[in-house]
Parts: sequence; C-alpha cells; structure tokens
Amino acid sequence: MDSDIVQAVAHYAEEVLGSEGFHYVSAVVANCKMLALELEEEEISAEEEEEEEAEGEEEEEEEKKKEEEEGKEEEEKRPGAVDMQVLVIAGYLHDISTATHGFHDHQQKSAEMAVEFLRECDAPEECVKKVEQAILVHATAVPAEKRETASIEGLILYDADKLGRLSGLAVVTSLIEFGARYPNRAVTGEVLAAILRHIEERFIELYQSLNTEPARRLAREKFNNTLAFLDGVIEHLSDATPV
Repeated sequence: MDSDIVQAVAHYAEEVLGSEGFHYVSAVVANCKMLALELEEEEISAEEEEEEEAEGEEEEEEEKKKEEEEGKEEEEKRPGAVDMQVLVIAGYLHDISTATHGFHDHQQKSAEMAVEFLRECDAPEECVKKVEQAILVHATAVPAEKRETASIEGLILYDADKLGRLSGLAVVTSLIEFGARYPNRAVTGEVLAAILRHIEERFIELYQSLNTEPARRLAREKFNNTLAFLDGVIEHLSDATPV
C-alpha cells in the first residue's frame, strides 16, 4: 500500500468534509478493513478445508485436475482478491462531493472528484479506475446474481456504509426526526412502537441488500444492540412523564 497516497487522500477528505464528515468516512474505512480481513479469513478457512478433504481422496490426480478446472472457472467469475489500498481510498472519498453538492447522485460526482484528485497525486491508473468503480457502485444495492462479477471493493464499501445505519444511533435519529416533524407531540410508548416498526422495516431492507456474510453477521449483532437500546429507552419513559 502506498502510504503517501493514502495519507494525501485522508488529508484531502478531512479538508473537504470537515471534522464531522471525516469522522464518518473514517468509521467507514475501519468497517471496510474489518470486513475485508474477515472475508480473507473465511476464504483461507475454506481453502484449508478443501485441502483436508482432498488429502483423503485416493484418486489425487483426478481431484487435482478437477480443482484446477473449478479454480479457473471461479477466477473468471470472481473479481479477484481485495485491493486494500483501493478499498481504503474509496472509503475516504466515497462521500467527498456531499459537502458541496449534497447527496443527490453523489456517487457520480464523488467518483469524478476522486479520479481528479488521484491523478493529481500521480496514482497508478489501475488504482484510479478501481477506486472510481467502487465509488460508483457503493450507493446502490447489487442484485445477488451480479455480485460475483461486481467490484469486490465496491461491494465491501456498500456494506461498510450501510452498517452505520444499524445502531442505537438510528433510534436517536428517528426520535430527532419525530421531534422536528411533530414538535408539540409527546414521545409515548405508542410513538416508540411506531419507531421500532420503522427501524425493523429498514433493517430487513438493508440486511437483504448486504453483499457479504461478515456484514450480515455484524448487522444482526448491531440490530440486537439497537433493540436492547430501545428497550432501555422504553423502560426509562415508562417511569417518567411524557416529554
């Protein structure tokens, strides 16, 4: 990984997005790294299991040929191993245009800004193209049948970006939105139940769109934590005067 380019990208992201925006994209980058490492560990474990099974086979030559053929087919389907530098850079720059252009179709403008900046940094063109592709696909769910040929960095970036929505912060955000929309209405158990239904619907939708098993596993954990958080809020409000 070219640390100079990554450092320049991080500095650029902080300068453009400000401290709050940079804090968010830094969290996305951390999620990206975690998901990539877990995917790598799963792949290694799967390969080790296949090797153990192959050792017990009597017809080793036939098995070897079969594995080589399957490996070639799999390589044609898969986009390849994760390029960690591309993933980190795309994580920092995937929202880079939002500070000046908002979130409408931001993936397109962010990709353009990322390409321009990376070329100014003399980044390798292959890296530039892969970052561009990852940013372009990060905002839209990829159909399951197309994931095998999609940008692996883009798939991971999508998952990392969506995981931020599956936390207790989602409840707080919903409460703030409710307060802004209905400033004179009390926050009651009925209101919290409606918010819970909304969060559950969002969770199901987001969960089904996730691309990787590590992301789905983490999403389940985050959702359970969200439910626990909400239970605490409901318990607190049940002992207090409506606000």
